[in-house]
Amino acid sequence: MTRALISVKYHAGKGIGHWSVRINSPSNNSIQSTKELTGSFETSSLREVYLLAAITTLSTLPEGNEAIAVSINSSYILDGLESNANDQINENSLPLFKDQSPITQLWNTLYYLNSRRNISWQLSNTKGDETKREAFTKPKVTKILPSNNTTYTAFTDGSCLGNPGKGGWGIVVEAWSDGQLKQTYEMSGFEEHTTNNRMEITSAIKVLESLPENSEVTIFSDSKYLIEGITKWLSKWKSNNWKLTSRRPVQNKELWQKLDENSSRHCVKWQWVKGHDKNEGNNRADKLANTAAKGNQDI
Repeated sequence: MTRALISVKYHAGKGIGHWSVRINSPSNNSIQSTKELTGSFETSSLREVYLLAAITTLSTLPEGNEAIAVSINSSYILDGLESNANDQINENSLPLFKDQSPITQLWNTLYYLNSRRNISWQLSNTKGDETKREAFTKPKVTKILPSNNTTYTAFTDGSCLGNPGKGGWGIVVEAWSDGQLKQTYEMSGFEEHTTNNRMEITSAIKVLESLPENSEVTIFSDSKYLIEGITKWLSKWKSNNWKLTSRRPVQNKELWQKLDENSSRHCVKWQWVKGHDKNEGNNRADKLANTAAKGNQDI
């Protein structure tokens, strides 16, 4: 996967912004090739520098379905792209820039360039002249648009501080076509008072709610409560009027019913995976859930 890391600095007193981008691209011999670009702009705001840096970077990246990850130290850019994620943009829809502010012109240019590339945007932090890439991706959408001949692989996790207490869920959804990874989506959420088991179920529900109707998906989770519940216990609970063999009511009934309803709209394969091991997707979902549980979703 091609990765681009954008860093921006702005000198307000001088009205000058500086940006740099490091692009790592895989080559035929599996060795990463690195390209570094830098630039400066005279401008009246930091936001314009971010937009100009992003536009210049995207102009150097390939169009089409190749998966690209772009990191930038600006939640302003990510929030703007997220709000526009489901809009359809083409050359004919680009404005003529008449009676529009420079910021609006720049945003429309960025929207268009972004729409022609398969980019996963990520947030990074900067310190000094070095940029540290955080291991997180801000989701572009919460509803994945339909795509022909696409199957999905999803990783889910839930977290709770105190159990019960503040909780979070995190999911990573990979879209595959013709044996190639086309796009990765990451989403997370927070609940003020919950339990770990409720967050585990919720994470699976969020995957199924995000997918196009009648999707084929394999869901990985390190929660045996979730995996065994949906594959072994659910049918027994339903036939027993949502009662355990002890005649006590099933806990989290409303979530299990919601999960069952959403599962019926897709072709789902459930797979348990060992937690905190070498599975990158599971570890990523774990981090998303833990960060969300702390009340921080800008991740």
